[in-house]
Amino acid sequence: DGFNPCAFFVLTFLLSIILQMASRKRAFLVGMIFVIASAFVYFMFMAAWLNFFLIAGSMGIITLVGGIIAIIAGAINIKDFFFFKKGVSLTIPDEAKPKLFKRMREITKLSTLPAVIAATIILALAANMYELLCTFGFPMIFTRALTLHSLSMIEYYLYLVLYNVIYVIPLFAIVLFFTITLESRRMSEEMGRTLKMISGLMMFSLGVIMVYKPQLMSNAFIAGSILLLAVIITFLLKLLMLSLIHISEPTRLGMISYAV
Repeated sequence: DGFNPCAFFVLTFLLSIILQMASRKRAFLVGMIFVIASAFVYFMFMAAWLNFFLIAGSMGIITLVGGIIAIIAGAINIKDFFFFKKGVSLTIPDEAKPKLFKRMREITKLSTLPAVIAATIILALAANMYELLCTFGFPMIFTRALTLHSLSMIEYYLYLVLYNVIYVIPLFAIVLFFTITLESRRMSEEMGRTLKMISGLMMFSLGVIMVYKPQLMSNAFIAGSILLLAVIITFLLKLLMLSLIHISEPTRLGMISYAV
């Protein structure tokens, strides 16, 4: 879940703008505030799922519905690997991006520290409302698996804290990379497709497990195997698509030469 294509897109775009118009210190400050605020929003989102599942108890229908939702979300993400943002897509809507970009540019114009902090927090809250669409299946699956165990409330919330600490590690790494190297990079569509495929395969597989055998979600070996298989399948599909491009390219060039 930490490799969230929507979160990567927003954070890399934000840091790229700040590095062009401001200093390394401001980029680091804004990046860290954004990441911490994102973790808080995600934690609250997961806490809502947790309390919903605790109230629902061990009702099998809740797990079944959750599994079906995860399967659908996973299938949509897999679709995006082949047909990116065609039809239904769990990503930031294009019509929402201008508003986000405007908020990002406004941060670079602020002169006081409190104003920068407040504007970054507001941006993080707005951005995360859209980012939750990208991989909402993972926190749902995790919290449902969590509530299938009899734990104290403190233990439940500590697991949510642990989840969110791990979730923001890749985002912290991006902030450090930008501020140390001062390089402006933005997430490419190709990278977005790749992350969508991996997350889609994992979500789809975990959804199937939730539907047919939810107790397997607590098996670390199963979880690790799903992640490994998702990466391998994505890698093989990328190789296959590259080979098809190389095969079709000479044919296309030959047709052009013949026409000429």
